[in-house]
Amino acid sequence: MIRTLMTVAGCLALSGCDLPGGVPEQEIDDLITGVHYVGISVPDVEAAAQYYEAAFDVERLGEDELTLESVPAELAPQNAEGMRSLLLRSANAQLRLMSFAGEEYVRPIDVSAVSVEGPGIMHVCFQAIEEINAYARALAAGAAPIGDPEPVALSSRNPVKYGYITDQDGIVTEVEEVDVSQLDLPEPPKNAIRLRHVAFATPDLERMVAFWSAFLGGQEPRQIGNWFAISGENVDAVSGIPDSEIEMAWFQLRNLEIEIAKYHNLETSLPDNPRPFDAPGYNVIVFDVTDLAAARERLLKAGGTVVAESPAIDGAPIIFGRDPDGNLIGLQSLPQSSIFSAKNFADQGI
Repeated sequence: MIRTLMTVAGCLALSGCDLPGGVPEQEIDDLITGVHYVGISVPDVEAAAQYYEAAFDVERLGEDELTLESVPAELAPQNAEGMRSLLLRSANAQLRLMSFAGEEYVRPIDVSAVSVEGPGIMHVCFQAIEEINAYARALAAGAAPIGDPEPVALSSRNPVKYGYITDQDGIVTEVEEVDVSQLDLPEPPKNAIRLRHVAFATPDLERMVAFWSAFLGGQEPRQIGNWFAISGENVDAVSGIPDSEIEMAWFQLRNLEIEIAKYHNLETSLPDNPRPFDAPGYNVIVFDVTDLAAARERLLKAGGTVVAESPAIDGAPIIFGRDPDGNLIGLQSLPQSSIFSAKNFADQGI
């Protein structure tokens, strides 16, 4: 069983629950165990890498094995003749930047990065101790605030301040700054900053919760807003959306969480077709699985679909599928010796 200290801080801040009894420990699935990386389509890999390095202390693993030839034809952008990919490593998970090129290649201009209300993979969240001023560092690196220009506490009992920002390409990131002095922790976190979660926004929370619960082996989510939606001026100051009414759910993996949110005050609808692989923003979440065939079957039984397979990315086969909202999911089993494996993060990066 796993309960990460930094994640406990986030739950306390959002739900007002009391430690230690307020956050139920979850038995983590033995089949789908973690996240290798979250993919991000950007126009300029080098510029994006410099931004994440300056803002969030990620480290480059160097140019990697994701090439255009290894991207399945079902996902490969039209007229692309090449691509660049770069893996960025945080304390507990990875981001994979990618861009495409070609004489006749045209990056989608009619599809923007997913906004706060979605639908789609809307953000990753970096959670940091308050002393490193991660929010201010991100703004100095070129980000712009979505809501209040300063991170916002949701209540007087809140040990966490929140802020939504966009980078120069409109890609949303959440920053959480934790005042660890207010938490009853046995010892300080070993890492000052880590990826806390990857977030989806959906028009149908009930359907997405049912899918992710089944996909993760029957895990019951932590939920807030299911009785009374989260709202108030401080919530609006974080989201940048007036009169926000939000319902949220979280599922715990070994190295981070899956967050799902629905804005009840806004009408969002799914696009007729899934987002292109090269559309700006988050384009895939690749999961660490122990049995590829069993994970494929689990995905289908949960209500997902399989769209493509590749015989080798990063040295191992990978299956690409979609959840009920059309978000792209990768399934891959890598040996612990692989630098790309989610198994390589000591203590889940706490």
